[in-house]
Amino acid sequence: MRKGTLICVLVFFLILLLGIFWYGTGPDVHIADMSAAPIGVQESGQLDIVLRNNGTGPVDVWLEVENTFVDSDGVAHHNSGLLIPSDSGDPWDTEFVSHEKPIHLLPGNNSVGVWIGYYLPGEYPVKVKVVENSRTLDEDTYLVEILPPEIPRDLYLKLEYEMERRNTSDIYRIYGYLINKGLGSEKNVSTNFTVINEKTGDLVFTSSEIYGVGEYDKTPLWTWSDYPYAVVEIAYGEPSGESYMPVQNAVVGKSGDRFRINVTSTWQNRSVSAELLVPPGGKGGDAYDKAV
Repeated sequence: MRKGTLICVLVFFLILLLGIFWYGTGPDVHIADMSAAPIGVQESGQLDIVLRNNGTGPVDVWLEVENTFVDSDGVAHHNSGLLIPSDSGDPWDTEFVSHEKPIHLLPGNNSVGVWIGYYLPGEYPVKVKVVENSRTLDEDTYLVEILPPEIPRDLYLKLEYEMERRNTSDIYRIYGYLINKGLGSEKNVSTNFTVINEKTGDLVFTSSEIYGVGEYDKTPLWTWSDYPYAVVEIAYGEPSGESYMPVQNAVVGKSGDRFRINVTSTWQNRSVSAELLVPPGGKGGDAYDKAV
């Protein structure tokens, strides 16, 4: 055998032995467990990972995690900078929330968490890889299931008023509430406000607004905290001329007029409505609705 060929063979086997030594004597680190508490769409959650260091001494490793955040277009984003070691007192401490620093694993089990979040319901495979000096020590996949948001079964409307008597008119300030007495939330509750003259049957005023409700929530219908949802002025003579701004729902009538106030809210093919007469005509000062 030629000397040059022998040298090449020896170099090849030397590289092979070094490779075997390099990969065979690396840290013995494995993914022992992964778990995630149930979360809904557009909520933040945490994937808990248990890393098992079977060695006798500490070792520094990195995590590479894929598919932790998926936006409304189905695009997955890497969660760089969102790592939460178990020894962090403040999960948002910049000293800990980083993928740019290694994770220091002591012998035995070590816990670490990564943030997860998804804009749409479905199943999302989160791939976790443990790396040390560009060498993959272990990898695994955890399937995160994101359920669709629970839709409120029943919402309720409550209308009430307070009346102020002036020298020339009666002022009715109307307040309304959209009430969810159970679980589920809805961000798009379309709410229509209409006023009908009881004598003529004419539609006097109409408006619409979008509201959001949470579980066990009572959402006021007015926009400004110091102002009512609507105002009805019944003038004895000349109207006051007051604009009642910033209240958008304002109606002015004359003595003898009676208005039927109707509020209807619609969400996910469900609807609920409430009515109120102004002046009340012998009924109480508030009105509850009935879901339809």
